[in-house]
Amino acid sequence: MNSQSHSLAVGLPDLSIAGAPVYADVAHTTYTPYDFRVTFSLLTVPHDQASGATSDITALALVPRAVAEVVIPAGSVSSMVDLLRVELDRYTEEFGAPRPSVVRSVSGASTAG
Repeated sequence: MNSQSHSLAVGLPDLSIAGAPVYADVAHTTYTPYDFRVTFSLLTVPHDQASGATSDITALALVPRAVAEVVIPAGSVSSMVDLLRVELDRYTEEFGAPRPSVVRSVSGASTAG
């Protein structure tokens, strides 16, 4: 049995073959025993087409439009969380703390009042 340790360096991907970036402002996650699925969505506020007026958003249950899904092996999630934390810390040092643009909702909560 070989007990030598090997390190693996992963470089940056070749973006020349990637599709155009997709903007998303909402993310939902689900998981199985094997992987995590992150669904990225775009939240849009309905408006009156004739007048262009924005509807009263306090009375709406907005449904995000899915724009991309990414499936990540469960063993990779911790590394991804660490990477995002490092990048968020660098962002905060440069620009200050970002303000959330969407309040987190409770899944299954009633919107009837």
